[in-house]
Amino acid sequence: MSYLQAIILGILQGFTEFLPVSSSGHLVLAQHILGIDESMLTFDIFVHFGTLLAVLVVLRTSIMKLSYSFLADMRSFLVDRMPVPVIYRTSSGLSTITALCIGTVPAVFAGFLLKDSIEAFFSSPLPVLVALFITGIVLTGTFFIKENSRHIDPLRGLLVGIAQAVAIIPGISRSGMTISSALFMKVRRSEAGEFSFLLAIPVITGATVLAVKDVSEAGFMSLAWGPVIIGTLAAFLSGWVSLVMLLSIIKRGSLGYFGFYCIAAALAGLVFFGVKGEIHSQTIQEGGRPMEVQITTIPSSYDGAIQHIRFLKASGDKRPLLVALHTWSYGYMQDSGDEYFKRCHERDWNCIFPDFRGPNNNPLAGGSEAALKDILDAVSWAFEHMSVDHRHIFLAGASGGGHMALLSAGNSPSTWTAVSAWVPISDLSQWHRETEERGLAYAADIEHICDGTPGSSKNVDREYQKRSPLTNLWRAHIIPMDINAGIHDGHAGETGGEGSVPVGHSIRAYNELVKASGKTADIIPEDVIYSIEHEQQIPDGFERRTIEDPAYGRRIHLRRVSGLSRLTLFEGGHEILYEAVFDWFESF
Repeated sequence: MSYLQAIILGILQGFTEFLPVSSSGHLVLAQHILGIDESMLTFDIFVHFGTLLAVLVVLRTSIMKLSYSFLADMRSFLVDRMPVPVIYRTSSGLSTITALCIGTVPAVFAGFLLKDSIEAFFSSPLPVLVALFITGIVLTGTFFIKENSRHIDPLRGLLVGIAQAVAIIPGISRSGMTISSALFMKVRRSEAGEFSFLLAIPVITGATVLAVKDVSEAGFMSLAWGPVIIGTLAAFLSGWVSLVMLLSIIKRGSLGYFGFYCIAAALAGLVFFGVKGEIHSQTIQEGGRPMEVQITTIPSSYDGAIQHIRFLKASGDKRPLLVALHTWSYGYMQDSGDEYFKRCHERDWNCIFPDFRGPNNNPLAGGSEAALKDILDAVSWAFEHMSVDHRHIFLAGASGGGHMALLSAGNSPSTWTAVSAWVPISDLSQWHRETEERGLAYAADIEHICDGTPGSSKNVDREYQKRSPLTNLWRAHIIPMDINAGIHDGHAGETGGEGSVPVGHSIRAYNELVKASGKTADIIPEDVIYSIEHEQQIPDGFERRTIEDPAYGRRIHLRRVSGLSRLTLFEGGHEILYEAVFDWFESF
């Protein structure tokens, strides 16, 4: 994330956290506009902390009054032995404190029970835009509320808290729903606004604490701290300004005007994000020369969610189609997609780079039915909008993209002419153990997408099984399958950097294909796999011969070909050799 992106998102968070226009909805949309596909969890923690500081500063007088009232009430109860009903009737703040406590409960339950599912469904623009439109309707309804003079009590606090819980949906404004619900119950305007923002304090604090727990597993020191600090400061300052401004607007009875903005923003978003498939251009560099690729959106046939596709259209008629897949932690804007586009441009091939639910940190990504369907939807779109030679439909990916390449090959083998998977994950349970042992953050991602650790329940184990390529990969033995891994992957090495997927994943994937084709004599034994993984070399007596392949430009330690399947272990780590990918596809 750049400094400019951090400032934009920080200001957006600060203003929209308190203005009734949905901060979460605007951030989701802004990330899509700015093309940010990296994990935003850590950045979100700090910008929310910035807005928390803003509300503490602006409402410091009210917070101090409630604190003094609470201490006085505690003294009356503990020292003066005054009965609770008497304290409640005479206290200046106990009713408000009780309402705040009760009002916080619904959001806590919603956060624990529904947060992951809701975030997964609302990770794409279309559902967010619909929710933003609903926010606009609710806000415009406040124009019909006459001046009122009721106070917040525990019952009204609970109802406002339920409205706050609904705002866990991106696109539904927290402040908009809480203030509007209080106004609909004829609470005084100034009190409705202040109670809404006081109610935000425990929610923002709790969400921040939980997020810190999640991100601590990845390690804070891996962050680019500059943009995070700048974004936090921007969120604090803009939050301060917006909160002071909104409290004044509420007192004047002008809250409903924000409803017009939400409705207009939702309608504009529908146009911008191409619900009808509008195409936008992007320029990348090829050998120092600019090359144009394009971006479009299509609705998923799985659930209607909008998915993005970057694509390059061939100039010739009936040209091959390459479907290239992003890695584990990225989405359709990943730079590695540019490498596929450049080589397809050289060959005048069609190329698509679909998003298939983005980074693998939500349940609808990571090999889900939705993600698999998104890839097939992207292929169908390409058939409709490009001149494609249906005899040459190729699939390629590395790491998380290799995982999806194997999974797609096993689930829909008839779609592909040939597949090339590099350093793929083939067994999620196995990879969870391996990443957990090494202290890598991927273990938390796997638990998130599968809803738990392996063995924790039958449902969780089913998720691990259906998202692991080894389960259905046998079906792909009828098509040419190319599986590759750097022999040092899974270790810290000079070539290829620190690997995250041990080579056993590639070898076992190859073995599944070999078994399915009936060539059991070609299976690589487990003791050999263990030796290769731990010694980072082929054991003595097991095909230690030199193999030359100019497309790799590296030493090849092991190559096995059985039926239509090929396994290559090359000198390297966790990486993909693009020329070797295209050399494989050009042989068909």
